[in-house]
Amino acid sequence: MTPPEGPKTERVRCNACAHDTKHVVVAARTTQGSELVEGRYQIDWRDTYTMLQCLGCEAVCLRQESWFSEEPDQDTVRFYPPRVSRPQPRWTGELPFALQELLYEVYAALHADSRRLAMMGARAIGDLVLQDKVGDIGGFEQRLDALVEAGYVSKRNRAVLAAALDAGHAAAHRGHVASAEEANHVMDIVENLVQTDVLTSAAKKLASKTPPRPGQKPAAPNPSDGPANSPGA
Repeated sequence: MTPPEGPKTERVRCNACAHDTKHVVVAARTTQGSELVEGRYQIDWRDTYTMLQCLGCEAVCLRQESWFSEEPDQDTVRFYPPRVSRPQPRWTGELPFALQELLYEVYAALHADSRRLAMMGARAIGDLVLQDKVGDIGGFEQRLDALVEAGYVSKRNRAVLAAALDAGHAAAHRGHVASAEEANHVMDIVENLVQTDVLTSAAKKLASKTPPRPGQKPAAPNPSDGPANSPGA
């Protein structure tokens, strides 16, 4: 006797798990149609919608597979929500709220393969950081120079940062579309820039909880850290 078949499963990428996992097929529906063009040519199309649920985290997604008779070898597959092209770092939750929101929108643009929008957003993030660190002191080049003078970035990293932010300017004003690889390079640079404050804060906490070496005096508190780090606090 043949045992009854269980629910159909497929292996697809899960946004929440961040890798390919087994998904159960919750439901599937197909719509199709045809049309006679100029009374002579018939074109056909078909869309198959499949609802999938991850067997690990239980996240649900919808897959649309489209077929068109005029391009029979070029099936289109779309996922809703779109498959994540670059995961958002966990440490973004420690950033100021305005930066968190802007980063979220940039990653949403990347997931939708809207690279122009993502590069414009990356440039906006750079502008926010420059405004916070050195203020409104002139043009873009002047603010980058001030960032170096204040010790936030090295001269070498200034050129790297300038290249990344110029990609956003090119997207906004010159219609430039960065490749997927270029977009990832820009995000590497921007993430490195905004993570600096997160790491600085983490380093202070780590230093305060690390016991000194024998014979070494504990590090003196930094007055700029405020009363919370003062003696006896």
